[in-house]
Parts: sequence; C-alpha cells; structure tokens
Amino acid sequence: MKKTIIAVALTSLISGAAQAATVYKADNGDNVKVYGGAEVGGTFVSDTDKTPFGPDTTFVDDSFATIGLKGQTGDFYAKFELDGERQDWTKDNNMRIIIDKAYVGYNVTKGHSIEFGRTDTAYDHVDAFGDVTNELGLGISEAGDQDSTIKYRGKFGNVKVGISHSVEGWDGKTDKFGHPEKYSYETDSLFGKVTNGYIGYYGDTFTVIAGAEEGDETSIYSLHGELELGKFTLAGLVFDETKNFDRGTDTTEKGVNLGGKYAMTEKLNLLANVNYSDSEKFSDEAYFGVVGAEYRYASNVKLAAEVAFGDVLQTKEKVNGKSVYHHESGALAYLMAYYWF
Repeated sequence: MKKTIIAVALTSLISGAAQAATVYKADNGDNVKVYGGAEVGGTFVSDTDKTPFGPDTTFVDDSFATIGLKGQTGDFYAKFELDGERQDWTKDNNMRIIIDKAYVGYNVTKGHSIEFGRTDTAYDHVDAFGDVTNELGLGISEAGDQDSTIKYRGKFGNVKVGISHSVEGWDGKTDKFGHPEKYSYETDSLFGKVTNGYIGYYGDTFTVIAGAEEGDETSIYSLHGELELGKFTLAGLVFDETKNFDRGTDTTEKGVNLGGKYAMTEKLNLLANVNYSDSEKFSDEAYFGVVGAEYRYASNVKLAAEVAFGDVLQTKEKVNGKSVYHHESGALAYLMAYYWF
C-alpha cells in the first residue's frame, strides 16, 4: 500500500496532473486520494535594514510545501495534511513540519456539512475575498487552522453561511506571567477559544460577504465584495480588527483594500489595488498601492509577480523606554511560483 501511494503521487507530480491522485477506490465510491502543492519564492525589500534579517540580505524566502491524504466513505470524509513552512523569521529562517489539518466531516444533506478536529475556521475560507493581490495587499489576521474546532457550512440558494467554534488555542511555551513566548509554538494554532463565521450572497456577477470573529484574544468585523464586468473584476474589503496575542494591551487596526483585475488573455491577469491602514501599533497611518500580474501556465501552475510602493516599510525606536513603530516609504517586490495537484 505504501509503495502504491508513493508511486501514484510521484506519477501525479511528474505528469503535472491538476487533480489529487486516487490511490484507492471501491465500487461503492469510497476512496482515498493524495494531494499536495508547493510555493517557491519570496519578497524583495528595497531597504535591507527593514527586513527581518537586517542588512544581510534584501530577500526574504517564503517558500512553502504541503502534502496530505483525504478520503471519503459514504457521507463521511476525512483529511490529514502536513505543511512545510517558515517557523521563526530569524536570520536562520528555520523550516518546520506541522500537522496543518486532521479532521473528520459529514455531509448532512446536499450543500450542508459539519467538520470536527484540526481544521480551517469558517472565517478562514473567506477572509481574503475581495483582495485581488496574491500577497502584498492589506489583509485580515483571523484564526486559521485551529485545534478542537467544530464547523458548519451550508448553502441556501445563492446564500452561503459558515460558523465555527474552537475550544483550544496557543500550544507553545509561556513565561512566568503566562505570556506566550515568541516562536515557541508547535503548530500555528495561536488563538484561545474563538468563534467566527460569515454569511454571503453569491450571484453570477456580484458577491458580497460579511464576516466576524470573537474570542479571548481577537475581535474582527469585515465586509467583502466582488463585481465582474466582462474582463474586469472590481473587488475590495474593509475590516476592523483587534488583537491581544500576549494578553496585554489590545491592538486595533482599521483597514481598506480596494482593487481590480483585468483578464488580458485566458492565462494572463493584470492587477492593481490601493490600501489604507490605521493601527494603534503605529504612530501614523499607512497608504500604499500594489501592481502586479499572474500567469496561469497550466491548470495547476501559476506564476505571480507584484510590487508594493508607499508606506510599506517599518521602523522602530525607543521613546521613554517603550517601542514606537512608524511606517516608512519604500517598496517591496513579490515573486512566487505555485504548483499543486
């Protein structure tokens, strides 16, 4: 069985198949599939002093890989997924392997399902909706993959809804005051108990979604939208987000991300957006824009390039013994190749 899984997975990788590789299928439809993907690339920073590594390099590698198994028996299904990702964003820039997903689900009726385990929260499915960029646009930092999560998603005609509740959070080390120690976590389940969800209208050319999240260390409200006008897609999102990761002072950010995408050819899209952020962490507001392009080489291969310009760099200084953060003008460039099967 192990040799069969490896052989089929390698065949899928070599052939560039866009679908997950089926390693088992019964006459009644029960099946097991292998799936995965990789992202290779990262961000170039115009001022080396503003990278996480200081003046040693202008490039921050953000390569990523994932592989998993998913199976289905009747209306029950399950998924187990491993991710290889950056752990600490230090000069060592260590990679780590984590269990990203381990859950079971049940299709209650057509268009309605429930899941339990380590899985994406409901909000995580729509948090980036309305952002036409691949990476550099302003985004929301909601609870993503969380341990001990129960989630429901349903569809009522053109209306889709989702809600989830996670009962566990931070799994790293804490200091004597109970504050989480940076980079000590074993997975990326960083939040305490958290509930989030969304409701959206999905039309043929227009979609609007409202999302929200409440928990011990997080509170977010957002509105997302997309409008298709032939080859043009207009999109955007606005949000109000409060975080308290270290159980200390709340940090609130209000953000706006507005942009559009133009399908120049069947494979090539051009994109641009403008972003505004007002965060209590920073002593000033930030305005910046992003322009870029994405090329779909094949159904499962995409190349993306973006440049952000404006208040995209950060500085920090000590004022009366406290760290004060400022926005600073500069530029970032993002290059990434995506592959999945």
